[in-house]
Amino acid sequence: MKYGFINAANGTLSVQKSDRQFRGQEAWHLKAEGKTVSAVALVMKVRNKYNSYISAQSLMPFLFTESVKEGSYSRDSYVRFDRDNKIVNTNKGVFDIKKNTLDVLSAFYYARSLDVSQLSTGESIKLSYFIDDEEYSMVIKYLGKEEIKTDFGRMECLKFTPSLIEGRIFRDDSDMYLWITNDANRIPVKAKVEILIGSLTLELEDYDNLKYPLGTSLASVSNR
Repeated sequence: MKYGFINAANGTLSVQKSDRQFRGQEAWHLKAEGKTVSAVALVMKVRNKYNSYISAQSLMPFLFTESVKEGSYSRDSYVRFDRDNKIVNTNKGVFDIKKNTLDVLSAFYYARSLDVSQLSTGESIKLSYFIDDEEYSMVIKYLGKEEIKTDFGRMECLKFTPSLIEGRIFRDDSDMYLWITNDANRIPVKAKVEILIGSLTLELEDYDNLKYPLGTSLASVSNR
């Protein structure tokens, strides 16, 4: 993650099979970690960790946990999803949700799994997710295909702009753009987001254990 020309933070996203089961169902463990680096860490030390356990079949979350440490601010919380009763149990209480509500981490992986081949430029996908004791709607607008330069060569990507929550980081008019490889893996290779002052750019540095070789077309996988 870069703030202008400054290398501001590093982060990792990973997914693996979980040893835990939820109501007898197999689960996948999604993990995201991020921390500030270089001179930025001296000004604002950030150490954030997020975990989501999702159904291997539906990709709906069973449990979400977060550990947020940003300077003097810290927060540790959990969200347990009860879809039968359309509620979540959290460390702050019980809240009503919609049947297919996600958490912020599972929403990212769930969105990547959707078939967007029939979307026209300008069309949107709408998801619901729960964070900070509240349910929000996320609208993800498809902006079409775009070839961009990456550390792995020029790649054709699908470009999206998701809605953001105004708050400590984002303005009410902040925009975010996300580029996902137009292949069978749907790997995020670049993102750019406007914040209260300036903007942040995120670029993929490395990847490991992809299901398909990078660049494998979705059509070739579907025809197997």
